[in-house]
Amino acid sequence: MRQFRTILPGHFEIERGSAQDYARLSRFHYAPTRPASFARVWKCVYVNPATHERMLASVIVMSWPARAAAGRRSVLPISGGPGNELRFINRHVRSISRVIVHPQFRSLGLSIRMIRWLCKCCNTRYVESVARMGKIHPLFDRAGMMRVIPKDQKSPAYFLFDRRSQTSTRRDK
Repeated sequence: MRQFRTILPGHFEIERGSAQDYARLSRFHYAPTRPASFARVWKCVYVNPATHERMLASVIVMSWPARAAAGRRSVLPISGGPGNELRFINRHVRSISRVIVHPQFRSLGLSIRMIRWLCKCCNTRYVESVARMGKIHPLFDRAGMMRVIPKDQKSPAYFLFDRRSQTSTRRDK
């Protein structure tokens, strides 16, 4: 668990979450469907200092990576055919498939703090995200993930964080 403060009088705690936590905030996400998989859910809880009430402020859903990701293929050194690629990504990659902040807690920087924390604490080398809104919203850029610009302008933006290099450089592909 990690604690941090903002301009609010209480504090926030990042801790292990559940699919039920995701379900409680899912109506605030722009994508109407559930993530394809749930590898792990993290939540951020606001603790009110006066009442000690704990309020669910945000969630991040980590998923098993999709097999095909053009952005990943352009930056990660995966070789040896489809079977080897699948073994590599299942072992070394997790995907951020949802980042949701309750409207009451927006504009406090919760999602950026959670993504930064998650990238540093994830049990895999790589953390990625494929984001439709990534072209116009700099969330993952601000959190320190590398943006991979797709060749096809209609494709969603791809972001990658390598825990070993911990760099946030841009690449044009």
